[in-house]
Amino acid sequence: MLTTLCLLFLIYSILKRPVGWLAKKLETVDWKSLSQDAWEKIVHYSKKGGRSVCRPILQLYYGMIEGDFTVLDKILIYAGIIYVVVPGDLLPRKILGFLGILDDTCVLIWLFKKLGDGIGPDIVIKVERILDDWFGPEIVTAFVADLSKE
Repeated sequence: MLTTLCLLFLIYSILKRPVGWLAKKLETVDWKSLSQDAWEKIVHYSKKGGRSVCRPILQLYYGMIEGDFTVLDKILIYAGIIYVVVPGDLLPRKILGFLGILDDTCVLIWLFKKLGDGIGPDIVIKVERILDDWFGPEIVTAFVADLSKE
């Protein structure tokens, strides 16, 4: 039920519809305990998505549990993460392929446009360390390309 309310909140927010009535139902949510469910889904999804897909999801996740976001922002972040990492959404990836990936990407872009400024450097550093643990250190290809020209 909570996930459904959060997803409805996300859709209403994207469509710029009033969300106050939904926000009242979600005011008392303990986001730290709820984040464990989201974390399990993120870890499972990361194996398929890779580093560049996981980066914004993890930044939003840690923004939700450690950042200085409002309850309304946390609802949006949680809903966005669930929308992206759970296979069943408006345009399922397994059935529609690229279109299913495109709608997930649009949700992440919309969330970052709306909330990205609230993700501080400490969260960015933490996420990069986690990504290094999961996928190994990131190689900066522009630097490698410059070395090969010498």
